[in-house]
Amino acid sequence: IKDVGSNTKIIREYRNGRDITDKFRDVKAIDAHGYDESELRSKFPQIYQWLLERVKPERLQNRDARLQKFWWLHRRSREDLRKMLSGVSRYITTVETMKQRVFLFLDTDVLPDNKLINTALTDAFYLGVLSSRVHTLWALSAGSILGPTPVYVKTTCFETFPFPAASEEQQAKIRDLAERLDAHRKRQQELHSSLTLTNMYNVLEKLRAEEALTAKEKTTHEQGLVSVLKELHDELDQAVFAAYGW
Repeated sequence: IKDVGSNTKIIREYRNGRDITDKFRDVKAIDAHGYDESELRSKFPQIYQWLLERVKPERLQNRDARLQKFWWLHRRSREDLRKMLSGVSRYITTVETMKQRVFLFLDTDVLPDNKLINTALTDAFYLGVLSSRVHTLWALSAGSILGPTPVYVKTTCFETFPFPAASEEQQAKIRDLAERLDAHRKRQQELHSSLTLTNMYNVLEKLRAEEALTAKEKTTHEQGLVSVLKELHDELDQAVFAAYGW
């Protein structure tokens, strides 16, 4: 749909795991949730026609009676997620299966793929604790494995995780560092379209291990300012350790 125009309310940005860890694909999705068939045709005729020609024929062949009746809607409406994100401007996400456990903020305008684990927490204090070595090691122990790759299981990795009883001062410090961490990664990726989180964190691990970088890794190091990234993570870890009384 080239000329979006007034259709912007139901054409939304979409992210899956590869968009987060690898290159951003700039994919958008039609989300007609909340509209019945006549409303959709009346208010968004261009989108209606797009779905009518491309989606309805396939849906009418489906054995699922609901999909046949509500052919213009997603298979799963995810009412729980919609309710959770109602009234907030952003949420924390992580890719379910990934080598380096990374958490970041996404705007609520973004539709997440089912392979993203999402938490309706807008306070960067929680982003900071989840991004700390305390939680990433916890997640490795409490989660599962898909081949060689760790899997984040929300029931065991998040729901049972003991957040620290941090003071207001400690929360403020963690919050500030988490905001700076999130902003740093996004800023560098906006400046360099080929820069990925996977490559940045692979280089970060080599810096921690004091291993030599390849020519490609040196480029990632310069584009991502990975030494700055490492410093932010180290300071964040120290702040979270202090909040636990360590």
